Amino acid sequence: MNLKEKFIWNFVISISIICILWNIWNLYSLNSNANTLYNKFLSEYKNVGTDKNLEKKVTELESNYKYRDDIKFNISSDPSDLNRVVSMDGASGYKKRRSLYANSIISRGNGRFTAIMNYKDKTYNVEKGDSIAGGVIIDINSTEVTFRKNDKKFKYNLSITNTLE
Repeated sequence: MNLKEKFIWNFVISISIICILWNIWNLYSLNSNANTLYNKFLSEYKNVGTDKNLEKKVTELESNYKYRDDIKFNISSDPSDLNRVVSMDGASGYKKRRSLYANSIISRGNGRFTAIMNYKDKTYNVEKGDSIAGGVIIDINSTEVTFRKNDKKFKYNLSITNTLE
């Protein structure tokens, strides 16, 4: 080997040794940092996962969702009945389109209530004593409308307990 080849080999070996030593130092510092953090975790966070506020909130949410899951709803009409949306000739149509029914009750304060009633596809705002569909509204309270026609009383109950089992 001549002098030039020896120099190149020595230079390559020197660079290789420097690179190996540099990688060893980086791995050692990464390992020492990881061990330091792991020891800190073991010493300071022995009760990980025992956040009392979080545990209380999760329990509260679970009980709330359990209550909601237990609620049963009664549907008073068939939701797949297309006669409610589309009017077809010769079809019987939706029964409430031809009859009187209550949609909602509005509280006006001081014990005064207004009911929103539908009769023959028209909406009416009625109060106690008003006449509609050949009868008279005899009482409106926060959950119920009482209607009298031909000496018969009809009650339209809009309370939430009416729709729950």
